[in-house]
Amino acid sequence: MKRLIIGLVIIAISIGGYFGYKKIFVKPTIKVLETAKVEKGSIRGVLVETGIIKPQVGAVVKVGARATGTIVKMNVKIGDRVKRGQLIAMIDDREILKAIEQQGAAFDSAKNTLTQVELTYPKRIEEARANHSYAKINYEREVELLRHEYTTKDSVDKARSQFEATEATLKRLEDEYRTQLKIAKANVEDHSASLKQQEIKLTYTKIYAPIDGIVSDVTAQEGETIVAGLQVANLVTVLDPTRLDMWIYVDETDVGRVKAGQRVEYSVDTFPNKTFSGAIEKVYPQPQVKDNIVYYLAIVKVSPEDAVFLRPEMTTHVRIISEEKADILTAPNAAIKFEKGKQIAYKVVGPDKVEKVEVKIGVRGEEKTEIISGLKQDDRLATKLILPVSAK
Repeated sequence: MKRLIIGLVIIAISIGGYFGYKKIFVKPTIKVLETAKVEKGSIRGVLVETGIIKPQVGAVVKVGARATGTIVKMNVKIGDRVKRGQLIAMIDDREILKAIEQQGAAFDSAKNTLTQVELTYPKRIEEARANHSYAKINYEREVELLRHEYTTKDSVDKARSQFEATEATLKRLEDEYRTQLKIAKANVEDHSASLKQQEIKLTYTKIYAPIDGIVSDVTAQEGETIVAGLQVANLVTVLDPTRLDMWIYVDETDVGRVKAGQRVEYSVDTFPNKTFSGAIEKVYPQPQVKDNIVYYLAIVKVSPEDAVFLRPEMTTHVRIISEEKADILTAPNAAIKFEKGKQIAYKVVGPDKVEKVEVKIGVRGEEKTEIISGLKQDDRLATKLILPVSAK
């Protein structure tokens, strides 16, 4: 029994001594798993954002009706393609046609009255002028005869009275003609305007497509009655699928690096292997707040070729190319570490031997980082390594 206990003690002392020796005298080692070279190349700074596809202003039109009545014909349904000027729907027009008939009759009557005024009054005025001329001549003759005592003063007075009466009649007819002519013309214009108004109302009973596009919504059907009041009753919505914009929600921390003209690459989930491209047209100054995060909208016009694949409200995964540089020193992003507030890299100087180097970096791209100082071309860096734990 004593021999067994002594043996166990010897084994324990041996194991403890071995690990103590390893801890004190065996030096920890570094294991370099993957490396890469510092190389000359190009790099681009990229901002990763999220966007959404939206129709352009004027690309979605809600077609309404200004006429009140029953829809007697609806020629489209959701998904139909329409051309600008194509007849979409018709509203019962019988009431308006009757009003047009009545206004047409009133217009014709007003024109006849005007014609009558224009024909009769000039003849009456012409007769009045003839009578006035005769009365004037007769009065002048009577005055001359009285001077030679060939007539009486009573005859002269009668001639003067007749002359003045014909003059008053002529003036009254001329004034009356001007007044009646003005009234008749005004009536013609008034009935003409009313007739045109009814004809315009008749056009409201026929609904036409305002743009080329696809019917995206139909809110009324044949047989339904619509009432046009203070608000226009919407019947059909037409969307032009070729006129799209992309709204990029740029985080407030990135908006200082975003400006008009920058190139953009983006993709959508339904076409994960297809990359679309464009350029920022404008950055809106008004912020958008979503989930308590401040964003600014950057607008990208979608080309007609790309619009074939895209639809409104699709979410986009966006990369904004903020800056690009060529023929510069670059290193893989994995080789640049951040330790104690400094950018450092582990330069490989031998088998499983590295040297910690402080570096100054520039543009950080999706895969590579610009090296400004601290490294030179062809330096080999550890991108993946195992560092020993320091002995305490």
